[in-house]
Amino acid sequence: MSILQRMRFVTTAKTERDPIDVHVGARLRLVRTSRRLSLEELGRQIGVTYQQIQKYETGSNRVSAATLFRISQLFEISPTFFFEGLAADGSQDEAAMPSPEVVQSSLALGRIPDGEIRHRLRLLIDALAPTQAR
Repeated sequence: MSILQRMRFVTTAKTERDPIDVHVGARLRLVRTSRRLSLEELGRQIGVTYQQIQKYETGSNRVSAATLFRISQLFEISPTFFFEGLAADGSQDEAAMPSPEVVQSSLALGRIPDGEIRHRLRLLIDALAPTQAR
């Protein structure tokens, strides 16, 4: 491979958004909006600019492991939340992306300690949810 070809490869690799970064960014936007937190507020709380949060959410910039951990701590969720719905090959199913309301409800349920109340809430949700035709 010539130097010119290598330079084109590096340029292309840096300008294309990695599907994994796009997926993580979409999950970040989902949890941020479900918590009704602005770009500015999230940035302030984790020590970056709102522009940086915006770049994370679009997949333009990759979120570091340390930053992802801080965000997870802030939202009281597991870092694995950002990778849910991601296939082993890095592809994602856009239709599988939950709505902000679903995420908000799920995160709220997750903050309720295990026990009788949590169990009964799950039963109630299952009873109210329409069953899918099989």
